[in-house]
Amino acid sequence: MPSAGESTASRVAVAAARTVAAGTARLFAAWSMGSPAPEAADRRCEGVADLTARRARVSQSSFFTDRFAAVSSEDTGDDRGLPEHIRESEIIFDGPNGYIRVAEAWTIFSPADPSGPRGPNDPLWPLDALFGAGDDAVEIGTGLMRGVDVTHCRLTVDLARADAALPAGVSVPAGPYRSLRQLPAEVWLDAAGFARRIAVNSEPTAATESQVWTVVELWDFGLTVDITPPGTEKVLAPSEAYRRLGEAP
Repeated sequence: MPSAGESTASRVAVAAARTVAAGTARLFAAWSMGSPAPEAADRRCEGVADLTARRARVSQSSFFTDRFAAVSSEDTGDDRGLPEHIRESEIIFDGPNGYIRVAEAWTIFSPADPSGPRGPNDPLWPLDALFGAGDDAVEIGTGLMRGVDVTHCRLTVDLARADAALPAGVSVPAGPYRSLRQLPAEVWLDAAGFARRIAVNSEPTAATESQVWTVVELWDFGLTVDITPPGTEKVLAPSEAYRRLGEAP
């Protein structure tokens, strides 16, 4: 729990570690254009996370976000499956590796060293980035998030600092090194010091309306979660997995 009189900057500096120590949570992830507060259509996935094991199991939009899926279907005139549940894929993120379910099998995308950092597309990447919080955090408001009182803070994150703080390190999005050391971020903290929403702007040099915020929301900390990546016997090469899918009746 936060100490009485703990400064905003101090609370934010330890928020990532406190949140991971909570163990498990439900999650919602989004890519939001121009704002750190996503709308429902900015959703890209939701599910559950084992924060200490660096795993998440989610149902993810197959078209980046729900908004993009809806626009794409309008443009192409192909609305199959939309919007009944905007074309979902089941994905397990396991550290740097991601497994996607294809019919009764799984395939892996971008296989990597299991001890390495998770990629920027992992829904929990903003939590890793928050380990780079400096001492410039300021409170900019309060409010409610999923029925819980939160304090809204603005800060910058330094991905080099985050990399040093995490045993596995942190992956970085494309961009100039100097900008990656001062990424704009916002975080909403509850009374226990847990991060309820983390938003990181990975394109700070872009025009404001074109900036993309990578957002994760966390709640129901401490729930029972079992996330087990598929065994090797169930993991097919992408070409084989989708060939079998195409042959399915």
